[in-house]
Amino acid sequence: MTTFPHSRPVVAGVDGSESAVTAAVYAAQEAQRRGLPLLLVHATPWSSGRTPVAGPAALFGRMLEDSAGVLLRDAEATVRERTGVTQVDTAVLDDHPVPALAGISAEASLVVLGRRGVAGVPGVLAGSTASGLVHHTRCPLIVLPDDLAGSDPARRPVVAGVEERRDDDEVLGFAMAEAVLRSTDVVAVHAWRDVVLEAEVGGFGSSVDWTGVEAEERRLLAEAVAGWRDKEPDVAIREEVVHARPVQALLDQADTAQLLVVGHRHRGTFTRLGSTVHGLLHRAACPLAVVPVGQVPR
Repeated sequence: MTTFPHSRPVVAGVDGSESAVTAAVYAAQEAQRRGLPLLLVHATPWSSGRTPVAGPAALFGRMLEDSAGVLLRDAEATVRERTGVTQVDTAVLDDHPVPALAGISAEASLVVLGRRGVAGVPGVLAGSTASGLVHHTRCPLIVLPDDLAGSDPARRPVVAGVEERRDDDEVLGFAMAEAVLRSTDVVAVHAWRDVVLEAEVGGFGSSVDWTGVEAEERRLLAEAVAGWRDKEPDVAIREEVVHARPVQALLDQADTAQLLVVGHRHRGTFTRLGSTVHGLLHRAACPLAVVPVGQVPR
């Protein structure tokens, strides 16, 4: 596998779709912001490492390899034209997209994907790639909406979904760093619902002090962000506590955000917020950053 001993690159998956070209350009812009290298990759299990040396399978494999090279060269040319980035590395990864990108993510600072790809051809980044990669990526993953060009991100905030868990610091840390890079503010959103309690009191009148419950949720959110106000005093943080399901609350915030940041825990478990990630992947109106939380530091 390609190694990057000095700095971890920003990686974009390329499959020939318009969505992937947009991802490559977006990744180039993110690499510029960070002063990091850019790596464009195409994943296919038909590279020379697995293709027979003779026969129809070998011919098919060579055709796909040639096609991968063309896709990467075209994406590189588009990136240079639209962003002015001159240093662009490319690589063909010898595996299916999800394991290939999961592997390269261990050496990356950020992976960027388009929401939709070309379907029906081995090695392409279909819409399921982002959904699968969420479970395995070792670095933050940004998934772009279908109509990225239709939004103007200028001065829109970075929105962070806060669960009021220990892992919140990883999510807020990424959101704050992004806000610094983008010269904008952060909106820390905590959505809460006690479904069991609501079911118990439903139909019998409200015997619960919901005002007190919400006040406690606000106190916990304020505690979660307090340290970040001290660390980044130049970044304004607005706190939003919403009595709603997390996915809907965050989708509403995404309408006016330039980036939505949520955490996702691996290890086969889903947190309250993590269980909404797949809904956000396909419906958020702005780029969605999924931060792997609870990992052993790389």
